[in-house]
Amino acid sequence: MELSRIDPSLTDTDLRQGKVAVLGVVKFQEPDQVRPPLIAMLERTFRDERHDVPLIGADSVRQMLGPERDRRLLLAYEYQGSLSPDDLAEISDSLRGAAKFILLARVERDRMRNSTRGINSADTGVARSDYAMGVTGRDARVEVRLYDLARRTLVMSAKYVGSSENERPVLSPLRPGGGSGATVEIGQAVPPEEQGYPGAPELALALEQPFRSFARALPGAPKPTAVPPPARR
Repeated sequence: MELSRIDPSLTDTDLRQGKVAVLGVVKFQEPDQVRPPLIAMLERTFRDERHDVPLIGADSVRQMLGPERDRRLLLAYEYQGSLSPDDLAEISDSLRGAAKFILLARVERDRMRNSTRGINSADTGVARSDYAMGVTGRDARVEVRLYDLARRTLVMSAKYVGSSENERPVLSPLRPGGGSGATVEIGQAVPPEEQGYPGAPELALALEQPFRSFARALPGAPKPTAVPPPARR
């Protein structure tokens, strides 16, 4: 995590009493159609982690802003990576006190990778040594921002790297003696599915942990439950 900014005056009481509204999640230079599952992940993880903070969903915010204004603000954020004081004033006027804070995120990088991992035949039920576990992973970098609409200012921002993987047994390209830890990076000329590799995970899955981490980093987040030490024998 790279915590870019947190306003020391921001408190958990402010968040609970002021409420948080979701403007959206954008991906740089990608169509609007990619946004809904990313927004759904942001809203779900925030509600999971912060039951104490009222959250107004992006659909409700869109209705208050109007579709055209909502689209324009998100497009500006997609390309600029920030909201201007004028943008915040426009949002504040449209929400009419429904929320004091606006939450949004921007995917800055989205990368797929393919590799193989050696496995034992017992893992697959196949008594052959030329099988390995094919892995298709997705790595994403995302910035999450929280603005105070009353003060027209950014109060918290952080950047995260998240990942998700799918795997399944494939014919192994590992050379004899490569060992179970060998990894072979596969080029992008042939789609992973045609090489026998699983399809890439959804981008939203790679963003789940980053979004959870942001919610936990806000003031007043519950402390992680301590794991008791193992009993002595």
